[in-house]
Amino acid sequence: MITTLTPYTQLQKALFLDRDGVVIKYVPYLSQPEQVELPLGAGEALKRWQDAGYLLILITNQAGVGRGYYTLEDVDNVHNYIIDEYGKFGVTFDDIFLCPHHPQENCSCRKPSPKMLIDASKKHGISLSQSFFVGDAPSDVECAINAECEPVLVLTGRGQETLENIAKYPRKVEIFDSLQDTVKLLKP
Repeated sequence: MITTLTPYTQLQKALFLDRDGVVIKYVPYLSQPEQVELPLGAGEALKRWQDAGYLLILITNQAGVGRGYYTLEDVDNVHNYIIDEYGKFGVTFDDIFLCPHHPQENCSCRKPSPKMLIDASKKHGISLSQSFFVGDAPSDVECAINAECEPVLVLTGRGQETLENIAKYPRKVEIFDSLQDTVKLLKP
């Protein structure tokens, strides 16, 4: 009897991205599309990551929903605007994961919990160890470390504040001035 082996499926790699302060300029509790501004060179940078074979996945805490500052519909409108603006550069986001909970709810999805990254890895067949998470806040760096993903800090948004305590992390964190500069991580 001859058995056929199923071909080995290669896990994908992803560039996980925090939203506020990374993919868009940081505005506390941003809730309207007209508040959205893309950082200089971000569209071109994400296109290079995408062309290098990385899935692009947004990972965002949106406590403003849980605090009653804005609704999930407002968040969807902002995300649709972000998708349209990056689409002008040929960039496609493969997914968006968000935690809408108030920090005091102690939910399981709020960064620095790795839950959103783990859920994304299961849904899309992603190797977390071969992926990067670009963020500007301690919760982003800690989320990446907790998920055993490569942490990347950008000095935009809250990045300068986060940099002050970078030595406390148990592993190396790649540091760049902006999302545009992260393309230096891509292998030639």
